[in-house]
Amino acid sequence: MADIFVSYAREDRAFAERIARGLGAMGLDVFWDTEIPPGQTWADYIEGKLTQCRAVIVLWSQHSTKSQWVREEARMGREKAKLIPVMLDGSPAPFGFGEVQAADLSAWTGDTNHPDWVRFAQAAYRTARGGDAPPPPVTQQPQAAWSAAPPAASGWNDPRPTGAHVSSAAETLSPIGYFMKCLRLYVDGRGRARRAELGWFFVFAFVIGFAAAILDIAIFGLNPYTNLANSNAVTLIAGLLLICPTVAVAARRAHDFGQSGWLAALTVIPYLGWLIAIIFIFIPGQPGENQYGPNPKGQ
Repeated sequence: MADIFVSYAREDRAFAERIARGLGAMGLDVFWDTEIPPGQTWADYIEGKLTQCRAVIVLWSQHSTKSQWVREEARMGREKAKLIPVMLDGSPAPFGFGEVQAADLSAWTGDTNHPDWVRFAQAAYRTARGGDAPPPPVTQQPQAAWSAAPPAASGWNDPRPTGAHVSSAAETLSPIGYFMKCLRLYVDGRGRARRAELGWFFVFAFVIGFAAAILDIAIFGLNPYTNLANSNAVTLIAGLLLICPTVAVAARRAHDFGQSGWLAALTVIPYLGWLIAIIFIFIPGQPGENQYGPNPKGQ
């Protein structure tokens, strides 16, 4: 069970990581990873983490105040009397959340001896562990002042964080594992996908399309004049079922090389989409993490 649950918008990820590192150095277990394990829904997984944690830290900024996900997580923390709001840039908390006194970390740059950090860290430690004071903080070198990333659009460029722990591990799955991940994240275009994920998905999608075409011939017969099936009903159904995961994984692939997820819409253009998808497969991802999340190849 995590001591701390950190809720934040994607644009505030750099600040969230800095807070997670600082609290982790004090011995607290900090959860800020929203990658859903296989077999669980996002709502159930996050709700379970929120219920089990001892403190909910919500980072309010010009971005998170507009996020329905951050507001919902803040609401759950408030209802369970374990909400600790933090102001990042002076933006007021949304209506209904202003009654809880917020910590102001707008001037904090990473120094764990900074008075604003010390007051906040002590409050978080007491809420999570019940002690009067945390262990002495670990001194860190001041970091460059945080600045917000460019605002992201909604939908396939959703600012909701996919998150990661302080260090991310390489994601290496089997071919069927990559395909099953795409089905599990059926309409989820958030985060990043390595080239293998998109590549193996299209291999399996091609096999499914080929099998569907064979079924059309077996069920509806072959037209002797065109050498095509008399009906493409099965192929059409299979194609419609694969549109959503196709766009979702292509959006994550675009994020991996630092582009908007909306580029994924190009992969469903008739006759040209498959060529664009192949181009996506061969574009290398950005090293390290970017504004869309950690590198799926690890760091």
